Amino acid sequence: MLTIRLSRHGRSKRPFYRIVLTEHTKPAKFWYKEVLGSYDPLHHKLEADVEAIKAWVSKGSQMSERVAKLLYKETNDALFQKFYEMRERKSLPKNADKE
Repeated sequence: MLTIRLSRHGRSKRPFYRIVLTEHTKPAKFWYKEVLGSYDPLHHKLEADVEAIKAWVSKGSQMSERVAKLLYKETNDALFQKFYEMRERKSLPKNADKE
């Protein structure tokens, strides 16, 4: 099964991610088939070929939850929203762990 996921590049404490299409059993850093975009988390900058990603999803490839969240935030397309689950954060009181 083909998966669209992030592949980490860059040096120490300077991450840079590529959005890659890869076999789900292979490591994302070396054995990818195609680069579909990039993401810079330090500057919150996403560059992606959305049409190519939609084409691969229509052919049956899956998408990681993080990539789906990034693309949904950028495009507000409902296609990407179905690949992740909306969760609510539940905050605990500060002294809850002592009880």
